[in-house]
Amino acid sequence: MQKGLNYLLDKYSVGTEAILSPDGKTVKINGENVPVLAWESERRFIELRGLVMTGRLGNMCTYRIGHTAKKGTCLFELLAREIGILEFTVNSKTTEIFAIAGNNTMNCIVETENGCVCTIELGATLEEGEKDIDKHEIITDSGVACDRVVDTQMPQQSIYVYGKKQEAYMDTDAELYGYKECEINTIRATFANAKSPEICKEKCAKWAHIEKVLAAAKASLDTLENIKVEV
Repeated sequence: MQKGLNYLLDKYSVGTEAILSPDGKTVKINGENVPVLAWESERRFIELRGLVMTGRLGNMCTYRIGHTAKKGTCLFELLAREIGILEFTVNSKTTEIFAIAGNNTMNCIVETENGCVCTIELGATLEEGEKDIDKHEIITDSGVACDRVVDTQMPQQSIYVYGKKQEAYMDTDAELYGYKECEINTIRATFANAKSPEICKEKCAKWAHIEKVLAAAKASLDTLENIKVEV
């Protein structure tokens, strides 16, 4: 991913030094570590946010999120991602959370500052080598918006090849051709950080709030009560 990031920095003459961490979760910019919120560069979440921000969806009633990952995945890492996606797409911070968990599962009910109520179902039950399955659905008084094809649960690919050898591809970025979708989102989000100190500050503030939500979720698991989150 560093190679792809260096390519963009050079192509667009961005003089900032940016070094991605091995896991792609942070980037060191001018000596300072900045969180990489890769989901904010993912097309499906940008489009969901656009529908909310323009008011085309109407009044939000319920937001439903589900994410299943491979066994051994940290559920709080999944929760951090989904809270980030929730807050990005509805453009509002989490104010309250209730959480319960089993060995490999966690369910949460979240409320945001603008009154959106969201259910989050997380699981770490897939076998090694299986791809994550996630779905984000906003139900409103005038319809439903979803980041998956209607009536499907599994992620779809952009290109399918049929014949003797059946293959599927998700190559939609001409500049970063050959990288996986998650890698492209990470590179794009990192590039945005590198271009603007203001964006870096914004991402740091967003991640600081997500950490507060995670702390509140842990407190809720211990007390089995709703926990307020400082905005």
